[in-house]
Amino acid sequence: MKIDKRDIILQSIIQAYLEQNTPVGSSVLESKIADIFSQNIPASTIRVYFKRLSDEGAITQLHISGGRIPTSLAMKYYWQNNLVSDENLSIDDDEVLSFLLSRFDIYCMIFGANNPQFTKLHKIDDKFLLLELENESFSITYSPKVEKFLSSLLGSSLDELELVSIQVGLSQLRAKIKEFKRSLIYFQENEKVAFKMFGDERIKIALDPIFARSFKSKIAFEPLFDDGFMGFMQSVSFLGKPATMICAGSVYNDYEKFLNTIKEAS
Repeated sequence: MKIDKRDIILQSIIQAYLEQNTPVGSSVLESKIADIFSQNIPASTIRVYFKRLSDEGAITQLHISGGRIPTSLAMKYYWQNNLVSDENLSIDDDEVLSFLLSRFDIYCMIFGANNPQFTKLHKIDDKFLLLELENESFSITYSPKVEKFLSSLLGSSLDELELVSIQVGLSQLRAKIKEFKRSLIYFQENEKVAFKMFGDERIKIALDPIFARSFKSKIAFEPLFDDGFMGFMQSVSFLGKPATMICAGSVYNDYEKFLNTIKEAS
């Protein structure tokens, strides 16, 4: 499929900026385009497109005599088109992962893909209710009303049970489910990046597997994240166990290189 000059130039600016983390000038871009697309676009033409892309809000110039950088809006569209993948990623070395997360300045949480079904409910000595799931059980204080209500939820998944416990105020059950889910976190690194992104109450959610519920798709921007930040979810095999990985950070992080390096290391 033929790509027009505008898209070639914008994509080359983005890739050059991700590699160098410095504003991109027309002469550097001319060489970059030749390397990536095997096309020769003269610097004079590139400067014309600089003006057009600036007017569109896709690139900006920090200094009058300096090169251009992509805007956060341009980065958003770039990652929407280049990052989403259904490929399952295999992570076999958590030390390598820690090193890469530090290098790329990315927050990461990996947790078990475990959403068991609520199968049985028992009353114990009129004091406790025991909720049995496929591979876990929770006990909460007995109440006839709660027993009747929970009986109507038999067959629900753990996620559905948690959501209901939040909606109707079953705080004891919610706390037990949250504790269980926290035990499913296999790996968590670079929380300082999460604190940089969320300087408010959202940080509590970002550090918990419930954060996955906030994603409407596999990649998320605002309003979940403030402008300039993003996150994505990826199915992974972590040390041989099926899991979900959430990564988040600046839109200017090179997530493609991060994921490709993980693949090369596995």
